[in-house]
Amino acid sequence: MKNRFILAAVLLCAAAVLGWSQFYKDYDDVTRKSLAEATWLAGKQYQAVGKTAKGAEYVEMAYHIWPGLDTSSIGDIALPSAAELLAQGGARLIAAPADEQAAARTMSSFFLRFVAALLDEDAPAAAGFLDGSVYLVKLGSEVSRPDAEEQLANLFEGVSLAGLGPSDVYDLDTLVTTKAPASLSAAWGDTWILKVNARADFSQYLPFWEKQQQFYVRSDASQRYIAAIGQGAPPAAWRPATPAPAAAAAPAASEAETAQAVRDAWTGCLTAFLSKNADAAVTFMDDDVRLLRMQQTVSREELKASFIGTFESADFGGVTLDELIDPETVFVQRTTDFESEVGGPVYLLGAKARMDLSDTIPFWTTWQGYFFHPVDGAWRMFAIR
Repeated sequence: MKNRFILAAVLLCAAAVLGWSQFYKDYDDVTRKSLAEATWLAGKQYQAVGKTAKGAEYVEMAYHIWPGLDTSSIGDIALPSAAELLAQGGARLIAAPADEQAAARTMSSFFLRFVAALLDEDAPAAAGFLDGSVYLVKLGSEVSRPDAEEQLANLFEGVSLAGLGPSDVYDLDTLVTTKAPASLSAAWGDTWILKVNARADFSQYLPFWEKQQQFYVRSDASQRYIAAIGQGAPPAAWRPATPAPAAAAAPAASEAETAQAVRDAWTGCLTAFLSKNADAAVTFMDDDVRLLRMQQTVSREELKASFIGTFESADFGGVTLDELIDPETVFVQRTTDFESEVGGPVYLLGAKARMDLSDTIPFWTTWQGYFFHPVDGAWRMFAIR
């Protein structure tokens, strides 16, 4: 049985473009629902490893694809903790599929995240989806994960993927997932085959690259790996090398306290805002704040004036923080974004708004990201996405 799933990754870079709605609207209800579930699943994975904004985009798009999405129907999927995911790598197995449809959905999510790692130009993360060695059918030989990572790094040095979306690299309408032959699963563990057509040509840097690509994805007790790539099948006697376990970085002793301090600063800012106290609200902000979506930088005083203007035109009487922001969507995670610029640690807080204030606050969006860094012993907001 084949399950055809069109990955919603195309919407990562064009979610606001109306034309992309044609991508899924003509598919039957079963396919759209499965697509939405796979997209939601990928979003929760991103949120779990601290990529809150990207995860939020996936989650939001899942509801666009299937407005009646019931996440309780996929609630049996045990998402690992962020610490586990960071230690295990992005390819961690996120579900023990109960049936073929659930397995195909999980395969779609796996491929979605693999492509995202490529577009992030993150060689270690992309290589983390690979087995200890990968058999390249086209070449009739295997490549080790370290060698594959080096090849990916060469690709990213030679070709800029900035601005590309998954649909620029792959024709995602052609993605098909099938169960591998029983003999292969018996030898490797539960194995699936992903087939997809490529649009881009990276064959100069990646020897496995072909117009029509086929990935053999196997799983062990805890993770999924790409074990072979290419048309046809690997030799019956071939076995992938055991992947080296990812080194888990010891978490800082104060990590939980730091995350809470960032959340407290954010909470303090919004609480003051709801109380119409502009002076107090801006004390949680840096001297200058970048509005990333608007590509502008405003001063603390300019934000204060904007808040005062909002207070004059909007009534927040009785509105609580939980009514303004969905507390279940709040994540805090350290990020490398802007660290070199601010010269210190940066934390990203992401959340979903329940109220729409975009008429009075131009940078207000449904899915929000706030960047904080320490200033004189306190966490200050310096960028908003």
